[in-house]
Amino acid sequence: MGSATSCFNSTLYRKTMTRFWPLWALYGVIWAFLIPLNLLNQFFWLQERYQGELDLQSMLTSAALDIPYLLTMGVALSLVFGALAAMASFGYLYNNRSAAMMHALPLRREALFTTQYLAGLSCLLLPHLAVALVTAAAELAFLPMECWGEALAALAVWLLVQSGTALFFFSFAAFCAMFTGHILALPAFYVILNFLVMVISTLLAELMNRFFYGFPGRGWVGGRLVEWCTPVYLLSQACNWNVVQTGESGVAVTREWGLASPSTVAIYAVAGLVFALLALLVYRHRHVESAGDVVSIPLVRPIFKYGVSFCAGLCFGTFTSTFLGWQADAVFLTACVLFWTVAGYFTAEMLLKKSFRVLNAWKGCAAVAAAMALLCAACVYDLFGVESRIPDAGQVASINLSADMGYPMDISGFHLSQITEPGQIQQVLDLHQAIINERDRNGADNYSIYGDDYIFFYVTYTLKDGSTLSREYSSVPIFLDELDKEGSVTQLADQLIQNRGLISMVYNFASFEEQGRLVEAYLTDVRMLPNSLSPEGEDRSTLYLDGAAGEDLEGLWEAVKADFADGSIGVRYLFSDEERLRNTYRTDLRFQWELPLEEQPGRGGQYAPAAESSPVGQTYSSSLSITLTPNASRTLEWLRTFSGLGSQYELVLHDEETAVGSVSTGDTSVAPPYQEAVLAD
Repeated sequence: MGSATSCFNSTLYRKTMTRFWPLWALYGVIWAFLIPLNLLNQFFWLQERYQGELDLQSMLTSAALDIPYLLTMGVALSLVFGALAAMASFGYLYNNRSAAMMHALPLRREALFTTQYLAGLSCLLLPHLAVALVTAAAELAFLPMECWGEALAALAVWLLVQSGTALFFFSFAAFCAMFTGHILALPAFYVILNFLVMVISTLLAELMNRFFYGFPGRGWVGGRLVEWCTPVYLLSQACNWNVVQTGESGVAVTREWGLASPSTVAIYAVAGLVFALLALLVYRHRHVESAGDVVSIPLVRPIFKYGVSFCAGLCFGTFTSTFLGWQADAVFLTACVLFWTVAGYFTAEMLLKKSFRVLNAWKGCAAVAAAMALLCAACVYDLFGVESRIPDAGQVASINLSADMGYPMDISGFHLSQITEPGQIQQVLDLHQAIINERDRNGADNYSIYGDDYIFFYVTYTLKDGSTLSREYSSVPIFLDELDKEGSVTQLADQLIQNRGLISMVYNFASFEEQGRLVEAYLTDVRMLPNSLSPEGEDRSTLYLDGAAGEDLEGLWEAVKADFADGSIGVRYLFSDEERLRNTYRTDLRFQWELPLEEQPGRGGQYAPAAESSPVGQTYSSSLSITLTPNASRTLEWLRTFSGLGSQYELVLHDEETAVGSVSTGDTSVAPPYQEAVLAD
């Protein structure tokens, strides 16, 4: 008669579930309050408030469809309770007596692992199932029959996705549990490994930012790979429950509810099964005597030791140099990194040996310190050409540019996306190259103190092979006497902001016209002329243009566009010098637009943040500011005709002592004739 090998023990399973019932009970209670009880509360409240049958039916269905919105919160709950379930299921591994007792049972290791693994997973999946059944009963009781399919489908999405995330996080926690013999080390390793790649990538980016001129310090290096290795981040993005609105010309006519990335959740669920299998393989070779050790697998101990040393050097080294204010000094930064690398190495050695007598491990410490020193030296001398790397124009598919350069200040920076015209791409590349060429004069810390003005330049190149390259330069000095110096940063920056094609992209009039409705216009910083109520006049008033009879705001908008096409509006000046002050008014003409919430028109205006999803037809306000100039003849003529400009109000140049049509104090020359011709009443 053949013998059977059991991989599961029902008695041990029931004992584990009974012993740790508070864990799965608490998890179930949390979800019970979040879904069925909350849903019932909404059902009762809606029935009291809405009397119309159609309105009530719509609101009840909407409440049921909102359940998957909790999936983002569910990722955090899975992260926490996955670790707690693993600590409960495999807690016997961290005590010598418990480990010896459990492994003395007449069970193979495969059966012991499988039983405990399923018990821990049941602490998460069974509450999901119970909550889903109760919620389904509530929906069937309160919702009309024609809405059952849609509501139950949304509930099924929640059940499957939440169970998938719980499977991954618990399996990953079980995998981490196999590598340690200490109960407190498990959650520490679990949290660290969940964020390790992103943290190391961020620390490397910060270190490179300190060493390499122009390397951006924000974000992390590694791109999509780093995101995939940070499951909390990517799952939170994937579990967004969105409303996809479709229709012609941006007008929503249908709404389809859907998960942001179901495939991502499925991939992580499969990864959870892989981690469970790997945990079993490690468990089969784990020594019972390792209970109490910080790292229980001998092969992993060197990885732990050198990993702690490396991360300590990067993290605390950069923090120390920043705290002491010497982050720009490469020698001091290197010294801080090496000091904390050594400290991290001996700290890890103490944890592994459970002793303070670790100085005899100096050889390994010297090796890791030497490796870190070589890394810092490679950064100091830029052995890989990071600082000087600029793509060829033929390699660039598009450019995103964010720059703070030039006046007037009617636009909040020089923000451009998807620059694809070859000539414009070459201009950006030339300016970038000039900034690198003048690096020594600009200063290694990017904070020069001797320029006539300064520019900020942040560029991201999207290359034709799909990769990206980003660089950021702040406080780059520019000089008035270099405006005509060929190839200088000042000259190339001035050429860039004079490019009318780029200026058109910055103001982006077309995006407002295509999707928006003009609702208001007003002038800022106008001067009220003397009258009976104010004999001396009044400065810095706001003049609204949307209430007077006979006003045609569309006509004003067309006048502005015509002046912009002529180059008399939207003129940029690299310096706030006399030329700029005498050729631009203090006054900005501001248009207020009403746009659909899902639209994101061009730069140059100020935007309210768009929600992830919104009801059909919801709008938001956006404004576009344009600084007026004396040469904007069509715009000024409209204002003189409809706003009382010249009879009740006047515009003032940035030279505040020179009003329209007046004589400058200390200057006997009358203002240019075109001012008087346009604005004189």
